[in-house]
Amino acid sequence: MKVLVTGYKGYVGSILCRILREQNYEIVGCDIGYFPNRFLRNYSNEMCVFSNDIRDITVEELRDINSIIHLAALSNDPLGEIKPTITNEINYSATVKLATLAKKAGVERFIFSSSCSIYGNSSKIVTEDSDQAPITAYARSKINAEKDLLLLKDENFIPVILRNATVYGASPSQRLDLVVNNLTASAFTTGKVKLLSDGTAWRPLLHVEDMANAFIECVKASKDKIIGEIFNVGSNEQNFIIKDIADVVQEIIPKSKIEYSKNSDKDERSYKVSFDKIRESLNYRTHWSLKDGIKQLYDLFKVKNFSEEDFKDKNFHRVKYLKWLLENKIIDDNLRFLNK
Repeated sequence: MKVLVTGYKGYVGSILCRILREQNYEIVGCDIGYFPNRFLRNYSNEMCVFSNDIRDITVEELRDINSIIHLAALSNDPLGEIKPTITNEINYSATVKLATLAKKAGVERFIFSSSCSIYGNSSKIVTEDSDQAPITAYARSKINAEKDLLLLKDENFIPVILRNATVYGASPSQRLDLVVNNLTASAFTTGKVKLLSDGTAWRPLLHVEDMANAFIECVKASKDKIIGEIFNVGSNEQNFIIKDIADVVQEIIPKSKIEYSKNSDKDERSYKVSFDKIRESLNYRTHWSLKDGIKQLYDLFKVKNFSEEDFKDKNFHRVKYLKWLLENKIIDDNLRFLNK
């Protein structure tokens, strides 16, 4: 089976490609290559690659693909706010265009990476049928894409939506702008588990390897279990208040202490999510706990002698890095490379 992974060089994509390769899938990659991916050995570079920008993929390039795992996006709330119009173009318009071309080319499955952030703020435990309350351009782009993708469903084309929890863990394209990774890196390099909010918001968490495995489950699953379905991806046991995440980090990182930013306030995004559907429908289980994920990062930081300077480096923060690309005129206002 041949699987196209968009965003294959990214935080999740590089892990996903490693696991796909271990399971003997034939992989094709597409990635524009905004961000560094040298933190760990990157198996995702050892593969067939075509069009770098998902906005430019042609139907001919999709002819012999069986499944598409679509990860490529401007990939979090703050990043999406830099260029809201382009966020909509990449995360929504280009996604629907890609799926439409895939259907025309005879691709069987289109597995879309959405986000639990679409729930925005809820005092109740949300399910796939709950109301959506997007707060950011990123979340709105994901909802719009979901709706149009599901309209493409027919006997021969299987769209499936995965609404992922907030991801954590180690990757070749490491990110330290995700809550668990950020708090762990801060604790290790500064001794401070520094909270930028009041810590009262709820977040569902998901290790990057567990997220990758959910996509593979959808490649393997029988058509009747996934066609036109939406699944929250995570585990009920990993719904945490931010302050509780900080407590676990403080417990694991020696001599670290929780500290609140002077400007800390309430985070508008707060949602506690039910993951019963994916567990019952696909027998999906996560394997990583929050403690194990923090220990993984802690051990890695020790091996790399990770410093405060490293922690603050643009290489590990998507917004910083994209702004650097723009300021240095490496990419233009449409987020296209100027020298390609």
